[in-house]
Amino acid sequence: MINRRPYIAQSAIAPGSAVIQGTADNAVTAPADEKADMLGVYPFEANEAAAAQDRIGIAIGGVVKVVAGGTASAGKKAVLSKDKLGAFEDVPATAGTYKTCGIFLESGAAGEYIDMYIERGVVTVK
Repeated sequence: MINRRPYIAQSAIAPGSAVIQGTADNAVTAPADEKADMLGVYPFEANEAAAAQDRIGIAIGGVVKVVAGGTASAGKKAVLSKDKLGAFEDVPATAGTYKTCGIFLESGAAGEYIDMYIERGVVTVK
């Protein structure tokens, strides 16, 4: 089951991409970098990019189809991609603390759409 909530887009948002809290209540925008705090995902099933001021449904929990921005491995934690804004990839092997967005339920390469379970958190790589 996907938990969705209505929002207003404050920027263009591609299907299967992460969104962050916008500058107003009930508003979302695309993340500016991979360190952003993901609020939810604009579902792949929307089939078209959202434009600024569009009313859209955002998945804030459950299993969603997301776009991979790099290597995505089934069973691994997902973070926002450094190379493709709003997309997801495996937690890097580089030491650091990363905001996690979910767990990949299937594997994929950059540009592919795969299932991810939304689960926000933090992980430290040593």
